[in-house]
Amino acid sequence: MTLREALRQAEARIASHNIPDARVEAELLLMDSLGTQRAELYARLGEPFPSPEGDKFWGLVERRLRREPTAYILRRCEFYGIELYVDPRVLIPRPETELLVETSLAFVEQRFGKDQPCSIVDVGTGSGAMAIALALHLSQSRICATDFSADAIDVARINCGRHGVEGQVSLLLGDMLEPLSRPVDLVVANLPYVKDADIPQLMPEIRDFEPVAALAGGVDGLDKVRLLLAQAKDHLLPQGSVMLEIGLGQAEEAVSLAKRHFPESKVDLLCDFAGIERVLRIAT
Repeated sequence: MTLREALRQAEARIASHNIPDARVEAELLLMDSLGTQRAELYARLGEPFPSPEGDKFWGLVERRLRREPTAYILRRCEFYGIELYVDPRVLIPRPETELLVETSLAFVEQRFGKDQPCSIVDVGTGSGAMAIALALHLSQSRICATDFSADAIDVARINCGRHGVEGQVSLLLGDMLEPLSRPVDLVVANLPYVKDADIPQLMPEIRDFEPVAALAGGVDGLDKVRLLLAQAKDHLLPQGSVMLEIGLGQAEEAVSLAKRHFPESKVDLLCDFAGIERVLRIAT
């Protein structure tokens, strides 16, 4: 069997399980098995499939057929142009969360200038994706990253080390804003916002493999948002901002909550690439 034939067989098997982008999935698993990049893989497609690598590849394919997320299988994912280590202790960063990073960067550049210091907290940091992305683009800013999960803090520490931001990002174990010792200019958070009743209907990759605590947001999905907004005012410096990711259909209630806690502030919403109102923005 050649590499080309193995790739085709894997693609067909993955597609037969109604997994989207079967070709891409098969390529990623094959590249990982061979330790190659895509260009090298395609240059070698006519070669015989080596035995040890072949055994590893079909093992990875079987894991994917059981609906284990590819990011967990490979122990990595891409977010905002950086590669992150991920495992089942943390939620896999989503592309839509990149809007939260972009919005945060825009606030800092407009309010302080890109090269001026700013204090930021990333609440519920998980893998550390947002905190690290912000640190890499705002070299003068100090960032705290909180999480109630010691496992998540461990994963975030791995990623901070890989990207050399240990001196810029402080990892704090604790719930929401409680670990903070002083107010900050910007509070940014991607909190759990899936309705509890919707958890059983999620894709098996999410429902069966990702940490439920990083998904479940209560009856209406906004329990964690309520808690954070109740704390935020006491942890925010003058002319600061709060930016939160929310889910589909939550915009109206999220805006109402924000105005209740920040009645004198500007509250608005930003849509993601799919047109969903995704980021709740509060400017004090």
